[in-house]
Order: sequence, then C-alpha cells, then structure tokens
Amino acid sequence: MDYKLLGQRIRAARLAAGLSQEQLAEMVGLTSQHISHTEVASTKISLPALVKIANALHTSVDRLLSDSVHDSKPHLLGDVQKVFSDCDPDEVYVMLEAANAVKKSIRVRKLKRME
Repeated sequence: MDYKLLGQRIRAARLAAGLSQEQLAEMVGLTSQHISHTEVASTKISLPALVKIANALHTSVDRLLSDSVHDSKPHLLGDVQKVFSDCDPDEVYVMLEAANAVKKSIRVRKLKRME
C-alpha cells in the first residue's frame, strides 16, 4: 500500500469537504497531529481510523485506496468525469487530444521496455 498516495487522497477529500485537519480530527476522534501525520505518510493509519475518516468525508475506503486497489478504474473514471464536468466543448476536445497523446506515449514506452 502506498501510504503517501493514501495521505494525499485523504487530504484532497478533506479539502474538498472544506474541513481543516482539526475539524476532521474532532469528527473522527483523533488528534490533528495524527491527521497531519497520516496526510504526509509519516505514520501508518489503522483500518478503523481509515473507515472513520472515509465516513466523515462522505467517501469510501476503496476510493481513498484506489491507487492500491486492483480494480480502481471505476473510481478513476469518476475522477476524470469530475475534471471534465465544467469544461466547454473546446476544452473537452483539447483535453481528449492531450489524453490520447499521453496514452500513446505511455504505450510506446511500455513496448520499448519489453524489447
């Protein structure tokens, strides 16, 4: 499990919910220092604490762990949809072109590594 990515996802969800570390800590019965250490991955969070945090942030544990979950594609597609949700048609077109170029580049690199 990548605790750094988990911490980044917790922080992003907390900020999206408009909460400070202190507010989240109070909601879940932890200290603000524990929340801070979790967000920067200087401590490993327990499963019960992770569940409390996910519930307080109105998200799921699997979304917070999506970088560690094998079938994270549905959650990532939801994130992509959020990015595109407020775009005008021109922005969507440019972003799709960029995504296709990145995908092609990634696949070319993978092929080169296999050779």
